[in-house]
Amino acid sequence: MRFTRTSKRAAAATLAVVALGVIGVGTATSAQAAEGSWTIRSGGCLALEKIELQGGHDAMAIDPLANPSGCEFGIYDLNAGRWVYGPTTSGSESPWYYDGPGMSLEACLWGSRSAEVCGPAN
Repeated sequence: MRFTRTSKRAAAATLAVVALGVIGVGTATSAQAAEGSWTIRSGGCLALEKIELQGGHDAMAIDPLANPSGCEFGIYDLNAGRWVYGPTTSGSESPWYYDGPGMSLEACLWGSRSAEVCGPAN
């Protein structure tokens, strides 16, 4: 069956609306991911990546929950390519680090026999 110009325009308009809807869903999801806690697990190592609003901007901390021998925890600055906290074997929650505009941090952990795993970058 051949499309007429009107059918082509209607199909193009429908596709555009669907594409905008998909883009809108992606934007809403990433905006909602700015604050909260995410579980990070590698082998027996377990921690929470915590992000909360402090003083008008995001801040991040890593909170180890399970720390069998050999686990390391840290917060990595993706922009600077360096650790802002750790890596450390401490089972205590880290201090809070500024994660506002211009920053891209992620909480990471690994065990002596397990791979490095990081939470969502923020």
